[in-house]
Amino acid sequence: MMAAHRLPVRTGHPVPLAQRVLRALLPRTAPWLVPLARAHRNALLARVTLIALTGSVGKTTTAACIAAALGLPRRPSGDNAFPNLLLNLLRIRPWQTRAVVETGIDGPGQMARIGRLLRPDVAVFTAVGPSHCRSFRELADTAAEKSLLLAHLRPGGVAVLNADDREVMATADRAPGRVVTYGFAPDADVRALSATLDWPHGTRLRVHVGGRTIEMRTRLFGRRMAYAALAALAVAHALDEPLEEAAARLAAVTPAPMRLQVVGLPSGAWLLRDEFRSNLETIDAALDLLEEIPGRRLAIMGDIAEPPQPHGPVYWRVGARLAAVCDRIVVVGSRSLRQRLVSGARKAGYDAARFLFAGNDWRRAVAAIAEDLGPGDVVLVKGRNEQCLARASLALTGRVVRCGQRSCRLRDGHCDGCPRLEREDTGP
Repeated sequence: MMAAHRLPVRTGHPVPLAQRVLRALLPRTAPWLVPLARAHRNALLARVTLIALTGSVGKTTTAACIAAALGLPRRPSGDNAFPNLLLNLLRIRPWQTRAVVETGIDGPGQMARIGRLLRPDVAVFTAVGPSHCRSFRELADTAAEKSLLLAHLRPGGVAVLNADDREVMATADRAPGRVVTYGFAPDADVRALSATLDWPHGTRLRVHVGGRTIEMRTRLFGRRMAYAALAALAVAHALDEPLEEAAARLAAVTPAPMRLQVVGLPSGAWLLRDEFRSNLETIDAALDLLEEIPGRRLAIMGDIAEPPQPHGPVYWRVGARLAAVCDRIVVVGSRSLRQRLVSGARKAGYDAARFLFAGNDWRRAVAAIAEDLGPGDVVLVKGRNEQCLARASLALTGRVVRCGQRSCRLRDGHCDGCPRLEREDTGP
């Protein structure tokens, strides 16, 4: 029987000094690493089947699922900034038969360079969302940029596309060869017939692929996360991997840290950690899952990352959705954030009394949530990276958290492994 973690559990480890120094130096050394990485791919990795992922959301979990389905020994790195992509490519050994890498972009003109560097054998396109709305005016523009990865497939390469995403499917003609689709759509090559939440253990899936139906279980939660498992099966199908074995391996994949990660609390309540990102599509995914979970539902809600224009209707919609799903919402952020969310709830006919305000103090949010937390309750924690609401999650699990910074731009592995976590630090 699969189960979510019950305490005691330590959800992070301190990041070694050498690793922190390497991360700081990587952006400066990237120009020198490019020719080395290109030579590594073209010469030493010429026989390695390289699976590359692109998309607005879901890449890290999908990469982990693909690695598991193919029986690869290591979970791929979730850091997909270009300097880290170079380093991840250089870490692949020539004797490996297959490898998985994530790609990430910040704006126009970047994916062509990545595609030329990687020349993947399999390109997976997960989804298109508004997370790049500051760099791309329309979703179609985002899709067009990301789809350049498909255009750089090696001869005989395969594009694996999300059949349920209209923008993704509109780029199918960019692929020079075979296309394999996955999703819930009736015409998907790897089609989910059902996805049933088995709380708090995971999700049960029935999948039709290759003329047969496969019953499988995963420790990922909800319909949105099921896409990662479906993409992995699609890659296994494209590479002629035994599908029953691939499905069995997928049963062991757990959520990536801070991405719909379920942790049991001492009170018997459940913590739904989803602090990694807070753009609109991940908020929708978290609330979709929370709505399915039985019991009293609570949320610590921070700001929305990169909300599409105009901002007002976006916040109103999120406020209405929070009020519809949650029994109590503690808002962490500015008064204008609270006012916008409450306004959305009121417009939708919900009682604004369920919204509490903690200002920018995550400790107040924890106190408001923890005061009557009981068995079966579920707490969602969601917010912008800079707000570091992972501190609230860690405090709820019993970790000692003394950091009081209002905003943080450290990139040393987030709060779980931050060396400042247990320090008295109230700087800006």
